[in-house]
Amino acid sequence: MLKQNWRLISRLERLGDNVIIVAAFVAAYYGRTLLIRANSDLGLGVPFEGSQLAPMKDYVIVLAVSLLGYAITLNLMGAYGSMRLSSVWRLFRVALLSSAVVFVLLAAALFLLKIDVSRSFIALFVMMGGIGIAVERYAVLKFLRYWRRNGRNFRNIIICGVGEQSVKLALEIAARPELGIHIRGFAELADEQTVKPQSIQQFRDDLRGIARVGRVIMGVDALCAALEDYAIDEVIFTDVVDVMPQVEEMVLACAEQGVRTTIAADLFSIGLIKSGISYFGGMPLIHFQTPPGDSWELVLKRGIDIAVSGALLLVLSPLFGLLALGVKTTPGPVIFRQRRVGLNGRLFDMLKFRSMVDGAENDLADLKTSNEMQGPAFKIKNDPRVTPFGRFLRRFSLDELPQLWNVLIGDMSLVGPRPPIPGEVSLYERRSRRRLSMRPGLTCTWQVSGRNDIADFNTWVKLDLDYIDNWSLMGDLMLLLRTVPAVLFGTGAR
Repeated sequence: MLKQNWRLISRLERLGDNVIIVAAFVAAYYGRTLLIRANSDLGLGVPFEGSQLAPMKDYVIVLAVSLLGYAITLNLMGAYGSMRLSSVWRLFRVALLSSAVVFVLLAAALFLLKIDVSRSFIALFVMMGGIGIAVERYAVLKFLRYWRRNGRNFRNIIICGVGEQSVKLALEIAARPELGIHIRGFAELADEQTVKPQSIQQFRDDLRGIARVGRVIMGVDALCAALEDYAIDEVIFTDVVDVMPQVEEMVLACAEQGVRTTIAADLFSIGLIKSGISYFGGMPLIHFQTPPGDSWELVLKRGIDIAVSGALLLVLSPLFGLLALGVKTTPGPVIFRQRRVGLNGRLFDMLKFRSMVDGAENDLADLKTSNEMQGPAFKIKNDPRVTPFGRFLRRFSLDELPQLWNVLIGDMSLVGPRPPIPGEVSLYERRSRRRLSMRPGLTCTWQVSGRNDIADFNTWVKLDLDYIDNWSLMGDLMLLLRTVPAVLFGTGAR
C-alpha cells in the first residue's frame, strides 16, 4: 500500500548494498593485514611474515560471488520491500541471516573451485558486510520515520467503505503515525437511499477516540467532487463486494484525475490470515492462503530436512541393521509400507520397521469396535497384532526411523502433523482437512503432548492447527528438542 516512493528507495538501497559490500571487501582485505601487523608488533599473535594475503586480484572471485549471493538472498528475504511496516529487529535479522547464507555460499564455491583463500578474511568480510547493511537499513528507516512524523512525505487518502475492513484499516493507520498517512475522509459508494443510518452511526462509534470521522461522503458523484476539492493522493476501496459496479466507475474517475487507487485484497472479510497479489501475464491475481503460506523460511526448513535426514541415515545405519535383525525374529518383511496422505492430499508410501505380525491390516476390521480414539483415527491399547519386538520399537518410536528416507525425498518433514491414512481422511470434517496444508512430519505437538494418551481426535486436530497457524523455524527447533525426552522415556507410547 502507498508505495509510490518505494521503488526509488529500493533502487537506492540496492546501490547502497553493493557499495557497502565492496567497501567491506576492501576494508577486510587491508584491515586483516593491519590486525596481524599490530598483533605481531605487540607480540600477541603470529608474525606478520608469512601471513600476508595474496594480491587483491586473486580475491576477485570472492567479491563476485558475494555480490551475486547478497543480491539473491536479500531479494528472497524481502529486504527490498516497503520499510513502512518493518521493525528494527527484522532489518537486522535479514542483514545478518543474508550474511550467514553468503558465508556458506562462499565456502561451497571456494571448495568446489579448489581456491585457497584466507578463512579469516572471509569471516571478517562477511561480518563487516552484514553489519554495514544492517546499519544502512536502520539509518534509512529512522530517517524516513522522523521525516514523516514531522509532516513531510505524507500522503492524503480517502477510505471507501464503512464496514469491518474500513474500521480495521483506519485503526491501523491511526496507530502508526510513522507511516505518514493522513485520512482526509471516508466514503460510501452505495446510494444514500440504500444505506441504513444505523450503519453509519455504528461506523462512527467503532472509530470514536481513534480517528475523527466527520461527514461520510455518500455516492460516486460526491466522491468525485471530493477529489477536486482536496489534495488526495490515493483512494483505498474496502468492503467492495456489494458495490463492485461503483468501484469500477470510481477507479476510472480516479485514473482520469491521476489519483492512485488500491483495493483491499481481503475482499470477503473471511478472516484468512494472509492474502497477496501476483501477475499472470498482464492479469492481476489475488491469492488467499492460511499459514504457513509460501516463504523463504519454508525453503530453509526443507534444506534443514534434507541435511539432517541425510546425516542421520548415515550415522544410524548400524542401528538400522540391528533393528532389522530384531524385526526378523517374526515372519514377514523388515520394512512395512503403508499408504498415507501428505501435503494437500498427495499420496505416498510411508516406511516403518514392521512392528506387527505380517498381514495385520487384514485383521483391522475385527478390531474397529475396540477403537479408543474418538473420531476417524484408530488407536487401541495393547493391540494384539503387535509383536514382542514391535512393542519395544513402538515404546521408543524406533519403528519410525525409516521415515527419515521419506523426509529426505520430500514426502515428509522432520516436524509437521502426522500423516493420516486415506480411509481416515475420507471421514474428516471440512475444517479438519487443513491439517493437510503442511508437509507431514516425524514429530509434532501431538508427539510431545502425550501421544496416544490423547483420545479425542478433535484435540489432536486442534494441536495440529495451532502448530500450523503459529509455525516458525524456532518453534520447529523447540519441538525437536522436546521430542528427544518424549522418545527416550516413552511418554504416551503404547
